[in-house]
Amino acid sequence: MKRSALSCLVAISLFSTAAQASVDDVLDSPFFSDSHAELSLKNYWKYLKEDAANPKEVHNAWGQGLALGYQSGYLADFIGVNLDYYSAVKLGASDYFNTRGVLYNNGPGNSKENAAGYSKVGQRYIKLKGDVGGAALNAQAGWQVLRNHGVISTSTRLSPTTYLGWSGGVSGAGLSLRGAYVERSMDRNSPDSLRLQTNDGRYINHLASAELGYENKQFNGQLAYGESQDYLRRQILRVGYKANEKLSLGSQIYTTQALDDYKQMALSKRNFDHNANHYALDAKWQEPLWSVKVGIAHTRAPKGDGQLGFYPRHMSKNSRGTFTSMAYAGEDYMRDGETMLATMAEYRITPEFTAGLAGNVGQFSYQGAAVRTGEINVFGRWAPSHPKLKNLTVFAMAGPGWSYKNSNKTPILVDGHSQTSHSLSGEFIAEYRFKLF
Repeated sequence: MKRSALSCLVAISLFSTAAQASVDDVLDSPFFSDSHAELSLKNYWKYLKEDAANPKEVHNAWGQGLALGYQSGYLADFIGVNLDYYSAVKLGASDYFNTRGVLYNNGPGNSKENAAGYSKVGQRYIKLKGDVGGAALNAQAGWQVLRNHGVISTSTRLSPTTYLGWSGGVSGAGLSLRGAYVERSMDRNSPDSLRLQTNDGRYINHLASAELGYENKQFNGQLAYGESQDYLRRQILRVGYKANEKLSLGSQIYTTQALDDYKQMALSKRNFDHNANHYALDAKWQEPLWSVKVGIAHTRAPKGDGQLGFYPRHMSKNSRGTFTSMAYAGEDYMRDGETMLATMAEYRITPEFTAGLAGNVGQFSYQGAAVRTGEINVFGRWAPSHPKLKNLTVFAMAGPGWSYKNSNKTPILVDGHSQTSHSLSGEFIAEYRFKLF
């Protein structure tokens, strides 16, 4: 009996030692040792007062967000996981708050009573990597952010737009090939998992995209193709050239074609009839303390029956489209026949504080009348260098704008002339990030 008990104790001891060694080996593996987590706190306020379609509307939303992200290392140098949790708390809202994309609209319409916070695990995906013949391979499957990934992109307020699907690519010697296939999304201000939809509410099965890219010290370029099934087809060409240490040049061409499900919609639901194109050029001059960027763009998006056409940035409802033109401002500056000029200037007043001025102006013709739009914004960015505040960034922007009185986005003409509307916008962001491990 004593020998049996002794043997049992020895066996337990050996098993415990082996188990502890196994646990230590797992915890010491790159999957855990290379993992890290980050916490971010973001305060976001966004405001717009305008009178384009009504006597006056105020769009105002203010929220406090928290983001907790975890990224593992790779097990067997092959497989890992990423998890990102987001939450937002309502601090203030007006009617029409939902156009600002900050707070969750928890109810019908746009009443301020619907404004609410939210929480969600916005990213949760398995990631894979590998190497074949010196080319790096990667793939992700699950809920993920896709930023300027072919024709698909994301937008961020208190959380980013994320997609359910897969993405992946291969790169080497300056060349890259990427692809993505998505079926659902979670918007930047919502915890809801939504299917992609047409403008008239019909479901779209999937959105797929591919991109071929090349980059070296002076040049970078991307050629992208994508389709939202039976709805829209798009091609994008983006190029950038660094002429010298100070001057950078860029250009983008966006073309979109209507497919069967798009053509079947009522004209009032369409942004354009059959084809829509947007062409853009930009140049940036960079000095040690200041920079200036200027751009010009032109849009063609014909639409019949006397209605004004638009170039649609997004490939469907509940998705976001890649768009890096300086015309990026909602539907502004992307109307049929509109030519836009834009500029942005920054000056680093101190090592911590940068101030700047941004302006856009556009013009198009509607039934023989010249219609003009524009805006001017002053902004400032503070990034303190104090050790306890080095992860803090504060940004503020405000300025007036002008557009045109409209009905269903189409200009209202009086005696053959458009009627000017006025706006005032503002934005404030304070974000603090720090690593947990």
